Amino acid sequence: MRVDNWAYYQRNTDESQQWQYRLRFDIPFRFASGWEFLQRAYLPLLLYTDRTGPANPDGGWKAGIGDWFFDEFFTTPQLANNVRGILGVRFVLPTGGRSPFGSGQYQWAPVVGVAYDIPEKGLRIAPQARYFMSFHAGEDGAGQVRRLDLYPTVSKALGSGWTLRVYDENPISYNNVSEKWFVPLDAQLVKRARKDLEFAFGAAYGLVRDDPRYLTQAYARVSLYF
Repeated sequence: MRVDNWAYYQRNTDESQQWQYRLRFDIPFRFASGWEFLQRAYLPLLLYTDRTGPANPDGGWKAGIGDWFFDEFFTTPQLANNVRGILGVRFVLPTGGRSPFGSGQYQWAPVVGVAYDIPEKGLRIAPQARYFMSFHAGEDGAGQVRRLDLYPTVSKALGSGWTLRVYDENPISYNNVSEKWFVPLDAQLVKRARKDLEFAFGAAYGLVRDDPRYLTQAYARVSLYF
């Protein structure tokens, strides 16, 4: 089992800002057949922002919780040498209510991906695609969600317990409602301090903001393994 404590700072394209604390749980199951199952829960417990929206019309600093979401992942046995498939689904609950704290929509998002390991180079290439679809409005007037998230994730071991990861946290997104793209640059450094303790520090910058999600983002986490 793994427990993550995430902290985020975000600056938006309208000059508003956002702070967030997010708790995450990973519970893995491994089967003798080679299949693996991962149950994951993301719980944004504190979101503090001055961004305007139906839940904050005056744009003053206001606190709330965000939308909670849950992942169900299956990883296949090896399909080829060091290649495994990834299949899963994410469910989003509108616990945050209306914008700027939540989407006001129940959502689900199937995910498909592949993981290719090159152990002698300390390299993992693990692209994933996830498509979000809203299916029930938890709030009156909530906007429809139809969005494709692409994670061209690459991880490279640097030695001494350090790893560089790109596009592991923030995806390239296509909004199928507005028909516009958001393309960030995202990277993080991960340090495995002990068998039961890991740290990470990362940042993202919006390169293409036709569908604006943020301008810059900085984040850090402390992970405990049990």
